[in-house]
Amino acid sequence: MQTNTLNDPVFIHEIEHSQKTIVKPNKAFFFFDFTQISLAFDILNYKDIKKSNFYQETAKYHVVIILGLLFLIFVIIYKCYSSKNEINKDLVLKEEKINEQSISLKKLLLDKEWLLKELHHRVKNNLQVVISLLNTQSAYLENKDALLAIQDSQNRMFAMSLIHQKLYQNDNLSTIDMHWYIPELVSYLKTVFDADHKIAFLLDIDHVDLDVAQAMPLGLILNEAIINALKYAYPETHKGEVKILLKEKQDNLYQLIISDNGVGVPDFELKNRNSLGMNLMYGLSNQIDGSFEVESKNGLSITLNFKKNGIKS
Repeated sequence: MQTNTLNDPVFIHEIEHSQKTIVKPNKAFFFFDFTQISLAFDILNYKDIKKSNFYQETAKYHVVIILGLLFLIFVIIYKCYSSKNEINKDLVLKEEKINEQSISLKKLLLDKEWLLKELHHRVKNNLQVVISLLNTQSAYLENKDALLAIQDSQNRMFAMSLIHQKLYQNDNLSTIDMHWYIPELVSYLKTVFDADHKIAFLLDIDHVDLDVAQAMPLGLILNEAIINALKYAYPETHKGEVKILLKEKQDNLYQLIISDNGVGVPDFELKNRNSLGMNLMYGLSNQIDGSFEVESKNGLSITLNFKKNGIKS
């Protein structure tokens, strides 16, 4: 039975047909698969290209932004630099102008100082000429009172000329240090009245800088007070001492005291202001807004309290 079956032509035909069916590939199936795969690859490639193009466009956009920012920064820096240069140029020009003005002002100041020194020097010389003329005039006078009047005038002029001398001798042309002025005035008056061996002067003078408007009245008050002591405090051969103090009592308040241990002055004479010297001292103290007091007790004491720069306009 088996042999017949194997050799059966119909059986053999079925087997061959089956082999052909199994071995022969399906062209439509393979064509479909390759097409799908190719399409998938194309889609992937398209996506990659699109993604690559997107990245390139983004990169270009970023580059443009960065370049724009760099350009903007460059423009800002350039503007700042240009502005700074302009400011520096303006500052240099202004500095040069200020320096020129400063040099001009310094020159004007030096010229002014020179003129002031020359002015004070000429005033001092003119006062000295007047003193010499009065001295010459006194040689032709026999009246004792006239001689005394001329001598008093000479002393007052010297007190004023010494102010101008100190001004042009100092670097500071606006103020006078009374610490140096008063001893020189005392020395002059001692020589005039030949009082070196008769009267001792005790000085306690602070360094007080006064302008001309105050130094001049104060110098004349000192002159009158010292002359009064030299003339009247010690009659005949009596010896004594004169104390002169100039102190700062408190802020901007100063006190000048001229006192002696001589015979003093009666009360009725203190109240009498008919003498030229006393009237001068009272008037000059008012000029500097000072309080002026005279006391006769164990000698004569003159006290002047004043503030700096108290000159009336």
